[in-house]
Amino acid sequence: MEVARLNACVNLPVSDDEVVVNSMLGWLVRWLRMLGVRTMYSPNYSDADLLDVNHLLVTRDRELFRRRAGLSLLLVTPRHVEWLSILSLVLGFPLMLDMGRSLCPVCGSKLIRVGRDSVVGKVPRNVLLRHNEFWVCTGCGKVYWVGGHHVRINRELEIARKLQVTLSTQCVDGNLLIIRG
Repeated sequence: MEVARLNACVNLPVSDDEVVVNSMLGWLVRWLRMLGVRTMYSPNYSDADLLDVNHLLVTRDRELFRRRAGLSLLLVTPRHVEWLSILSLVLGFPLMLDMGRSLCPVCGSKLIRVGRDSVVGKVPRNVLLRHNEFWVCTGCGKVYWVGGHHVRINRELEIARKLQVTLSTQCVDGNLLIIRG
């Protein structure tokens, strides 16, 4: 079953230092950034804005995919966790959370590791008491830590890793089909 397609038959992984994600995929943007992938995104991008970008475009919009000349990835599957598997295959990044590689899921800026003293007054007191390591976004200033939500994140990534091993590719009519099963 086809789950995605690239509009060119290319060798994987695709080498691109940044990807562009259209406005209907905000969930994916946050995850890609957490996994260390530089991602350009705006909920206000129009199709005209996206037609000529010089990076891989990720979309679910079939018409935009059809019209675009630059390298594009059409996500056919509606399953969010499968999107992670597909992007990991296409871009070659590991499906593992590493705070040293992670980018801010909100703005995409670099995170820097800081100690507890640096975040006093910026996080709830109970968080401050339970954690020693924090990361601060160099762009928006948001503070992050490895908390209980990482259990859910790692569970989703484990599902994505299991799905990824079921993916294969096939070149058909100038498109690289990504097939599950």
